[in-house]
Amino acid sequence: MTVTPFFIPGATGPLRATETTYLEMRRHLEVQMGRPPRASRILELWTRRGRVDCITRVGAPDPISGETVLAIFGMGSRQPFVVWRQHGDGTPDSSVEVLGCSAYSVLEFDS
Repeated sequence: MTVTPFFIPGATGPLRATETTYLEMRRHLEVQMGRPPRASRILELWTRRGRVDCITRVGAPDPISGETVLAIFGMGSRQPFVVWRQHGDGTPDSSVEVLGCSAYSVLEFDS
């Protein structure tokens, strides 16, 4: 079994900086979605997006947009998953996509 420690692509420096970035993402989603994301840290999500079965993985290109996946959040039972991506055009901008609430498989980071 492969061990995958938590990371955010492009976040460099001490672990504290990565944690700060992650907490800022969580706060942003709580404001946007009206509830905090679940505490679990998702590495990979296998779900249907539109008519396509997709595996979305942190650090890899998003299978639909091609942008790098920075984080995947679960909003709770019967609530959507949210994919946070980095734009591929070299700008520091990012985008958030709200997906459906069902998934075939969810793989979390090792703690």
